[in-house]
Amino acid sequence: MKLDSHYNNLAINAFAISSILNEARFLTIPEIALILPIVAHRDTMRKLSNRSFRFVSFEQYLIDNIDHFYNFNDRFLAALTPTINALQFLLEIEVLQLEENGAAIVSALPFDASMGRRAKRVHRASANIAAMISGNAKVFYLNARIEL
Repeated sequence: MKLDSHYNNLAINAFAISSILNEARFLTIPEIALILPIVAHRDTMRKLSNRSFRFVSFEQYLIDNIDHFYNFNDRFLAALTPTINALQFLLEIEVLQLEENGAAIVSALPFDASMGRRAKRVHRASANIAAMISGNAKVFYLNARIEL
C-alpha cells in the first residue's frame, strides 16, 4: 500500500507526531511508529476524532473496529520512512528530543484552524491516539498483525 504523498506529507506527519507526543509526553520508538498508520486511515481518524468517543482500551477498540486493522501491516510498512523523516524534522526544529529508548516533547507544534480539516481532526484525535498507543506496544503489534 502506498501512502498518498499529498494526503500524508511531511507537515501533517510532523504535526500528528507532535500532537500525539504532546498528549503522551513520552513515547518509545515502537509506539511512535504506530502513529502514522493510524492517522493515515480515514475511518479510524473519523472515529477517534469524534468528540463523543472515549478510548477505553486497545483490546476493546480492536474488537469493536476490527475492520480498521485489516491492512494495518501494509500501512505500518508504508509509514516507516515518513515516520523517520518527520522525527528528523521535529528533532531539527527542536520540537522533540530523543532519549534512551524514545522521544519526549520539548514544545508542541501549535494548532491553528487555518491548517485545515485534516489537522483539526488529528488535533481532536490526539488524546485518543496517545491512549491507544501508550499501552503495551507488544500487544498492539501482535493484535494488529504487524510483521517485523
